[in-house]
Amino acid sequence: MRPNQQDLSGKIAAVTGAGRGLGSAIAEVLADRGAHVILNDRTLEPARKAAESIRGQGGNASPIAFDVADATQVEDAFRQILRDHGRVDILINNAGIGDFVSFPEISSEKWDRMINIHLKGSFNCCQAVLAGMKAQKYGKIVNVSSVAGKRGDFIGNAHYTAAKAGIIGLTKSLALYAAPFGINVNAIAPGLVATELSDEMSSEMKATTISRIPAGRLGRPDEIARAAAFLVSEDASYIFGETLSVNGGSYMD
Repeated sequence: MRPNQQDLSGKIAAVTGAGRGLGSAIAEVLADRGAHVILNDRTLEPARKAAESIRGQGGNASPIAFDVADATQVEDAFRQILRDHGRVDILINNAGIGDFVSFPEISSEKWDRMINIHLKGSFNCCQAVLAGMKAQKYGKIVNVSSVAGKRGDFIGNAHYTAAKAGIIGLTKSLALYAAPFGINVNAIAPGLVATELSDEMSSEMKATTISRIPAGRLGRPDEIARAAAFLVSEDASYIFGETLSVNGGSYMD
């Protein structure tokens, strides 16, 4: 019988921004498929609770706290992960924030914070795992972009849109570099998902968003998580530099 190409048994997976929402859902799916998942959040408590939930369901998970925007914290954290687990096979760059504002409301501070967490944070974590993945000639990296990074965002959010578009560019560039070392680098571009982030939207804004989705509803975290899990599986072994749209049809490449 052909081996299950979705099986992640024995893999070490790090998921950033995994204390809640989409990151937590991704960590749960990876753990359910056999990976030992290291859940990151900026503070330990959310990551600890999410890891406990996974362990309660029979999975393997460990929490760790660091700020993805701080290169020194990222370097220290991944050194600890390597000491504790020996390697990192899978990296999901999910950490992010929302800020539903129009262009005139974007201050320099808002711009910097958005870019630093989404784009610089993804860069920092990719840098931290790349040497180890090159040495083992194996690695799977998935960067979480957004439909906004492909389409633009009708709400405004130019800082968020720019950060997510930058993640797509980072993904392509790193994929070209890393592919010869046996490392798959890809991205997913979710539409609006029913998480704590979408709860920050006004009901009017949410209704307008849903009206533009052919599927007629928000995405579920598990639907996005399964797309990420596919890209880190051996079923996706010949996919490099792609950004997979998972958005209910709201943007079609």
